[in-house]
Amino acid sequence: MTSYAMFFLGLGATILWGGLIVTLVINFKNEKMQNEAK
Repeated sequence: MTSYAMFFLGLGATILWGGLIVTLVINFKNEKMQNEAK
């Protein structure tokens, strides 16, 4: 494994996890807002 391969692997993983966390946070906030509106 070259340092470039490791770098891009880490970058890809970070983007994937970041997207997953952002999606979860947005869904959580939307659910809270809907519950408060009821």
